[in-house]
Amino acid sequence: MKPTRASQTGYLLSHGFIASVFCEAIPKFAVWRLLRRHKTPPRNDRMNSHQIGQGTAEYVLIIAILVLGVGLVLSVVGVDLQGAYCRVVSSIGLSQACGSYFSDEFNDLSQWQIVNGKWQVKDGNLTGGPGEGRIFHNLSVGDYTITVNDAVLNQGNGYGIWFRASNVEKVNGYTFQYDPGYGKGAFIMRKWVNGHELSPFAVAYAPGYNWTNTPRQVQIVVRGNTFTAYIDGKQVLQGTDSTYTQGGVGFRTWDGTTARFGNISVDPLK
Repeated sequence: MKPTRASQTGYLLSHGFIASVFCEAIPKFAVWRLLRRHKTPPRNDRMNSHQIGQGTAEYVLIIAILVLGVGLVLSVVGVDLQGAYCRVVSSIGLSQACGSYFSDEFNDLSQWQIVNGKWQVKDGNLTGGPGEGRIFHNLSVGDYTITVNDAVLNQGNGYGIWFRASNVEKVNGYTFQYDPGYGKGAFIMRKWVNGHELSPFAVAYAPGYNWTNTPRQVQIVVRGNTFTAYIDGKQVLQGTDSTYTQGGVGFRTWDGTTARFGNISVDPLK
């Protein structure tokens, strides 16, 4: 059953109450324990040693509860905890500790949701088209780099790569489109609202570009409200929008397009 607005409001209020309890009660408890320990006179050396061990365990417990409380507060207000963790470890040279959010070599489609269109795995590639097609993989992170290798437009007006996509049946999110059918050919970014595409919010025209039958590496860096697209390592487009803060990835075809894709990875920002 789809949650009602009232139940969603109750959920947020209840979690907000829990968060406020953590924020107010835990620091008071920590201060109370510290004052209590300093007011208790030591009996002997053996008691001091015992108290030190007990005090250390209590401090560790307090810190653990504080960390859990802060995590709860951040999750309630919509902070991407996994993304934040990965940015921290990457900044100190430990990006390998985070790994990829998602990757697929297209051995099958078990990790994907097909909303419409003709999608299949053939010779180790994801193939799509002709006609309107949408396929998604859900994610609950906000900032990432999408890398698609061996992306080939066989024919037609282009293909799209979804990012920060949610509610995929009536999708909200963004597409980067490799689009020879737009004007005389262009790279564009669109926002989607309840399954409807809006006018592009970023366009870079590329007349004379070699659009078809050429394997490309496509990268999209999704950082905050700024999205940057690269083809074969060269920046081709940048756009900004603040509507959607997290969501999954996917592919799109339309009209007479047929396309194929070698693999995809979604990685933490560096």
